[in-house]
Amino acid sequence: MTTISLELPDSLLDSYNQNIQEIINEAKQVFIIYEYQKGHLSLRQSADALGLSYRHFLELLWSRGISIDTLNEDELEEQYSDALELLK
Repeated sequence: MTTISLELPDSLLDSYNQNIQEIINEAKQVFIIYEYQKGHLSLRQSADALGLSYRHFLELLWSRGISIDTLNEDELEEQYSDALELLK
């Protein structure tokens, strides 16, 4: 995995109560969601990159008001399978 370094203003660190890990997590989520929206990552790849289950990544998108209407055929099939499992 590649490591990226960012320079951020000190005031941002203050707004997160000096919690650098929270900033890192938020930046990673924003970047992965951006790459998903650009079509560079699938839902599954995005979930894996964030260490989330497929379902939790969908919930993250929904919580941010991001539509998932751009599902490809494999992702639609996975959604269908997940829905069937819930009905059992």
